[in-house]
Amino acid sequence: MCLALVGALGGCMQLNVGLTVNADDTVDGQLLLTAQKSLLTARNMSIDAGFAELRQNIPALPPGEEIRYEDAKLYGSQITYRKTPLSVFNSESLKLVREDDLYRFTLPLDPKKYGGKLAEQNPQTQQAFLLLMSFEISVTFPGRVLDSNGTVTGRSVTWKVDANQEKPTELRALAEAPPRPSASVVPGNDGGGFPWLLAVGGAVILLLVAVVVVLLLRRSRPTAPAAGAGATVPTQPSGPATPPPGSPPTPGSTPADPPRSG
Repeated sequence: MCLALVGALGGCMQLNVGLTVNADDTVDGQLLLTAQKSLLTARNMSIDAGFAELRQNIPALPPGEEIRYEDAKLYGSQITYRKTPLSVFNSESLKLVREDDLYRFTLPLDPKKYGGKLAEQNPQTQQAFLLLMSFEISVTFPGRVLDSNGTVTGRSVTWKVDANQEKPTELRALAEAPPRPSASVVPGNDGGGFPWLLAVGGAVILLLVAVVVVLLLRRSRPTAPAAGAGATVPTQPSGPATPPPGSPPTPGSTPADPPRSG
């Protein structure tokens, strides 16, 4: 079907991809797969049926929020990605994976992956199907681009491969990935939950500081002398005590002489 109309259309299907890799290993962006409306209705088929049949010749795409796309000349599917986990981008059509501190993007342009349904009828059409496709791909990374076979602009890599143009074996790029978040950090929820870990840690630190201060104060305080230590204890006279005036004499004692008058 695509080969019969190549002279008039100059192309078969178009794949446009624009992806942004976030530092948290999620992806935002869109993927657009379209074909010429005149091609899809060439065999008196409805446009929906014609696109569904032609899409069977495309390897599986990363799943996302898919809606119908249509303009004056093209019809197809648009897939949107919003904070989509990186693990979703491990499909037959393209791969975007993290390997330790690197991001690796590959989009194989293997004729065996395209035009499979057409090849069941005529194997020679399989390679021609891929030749007639066009690709426009853009991937932006959070880190520096280290290697690619596309056009590098800052942290973005783009590829533009037109219909009827010889295709490379694959589109590829390698970029730096940021360090992964520490396992000890508990991220808050989207609503901004209370940072319990920080609060508990701060309370423990304050408690330890208080204990140290108390110990230092107790060590620096002067110690009170023990009872009787260093004090002079009065001694009792060895002789007999003198009785107070007016008291009767003690038995055996000699009474004092009365004072003489002068």
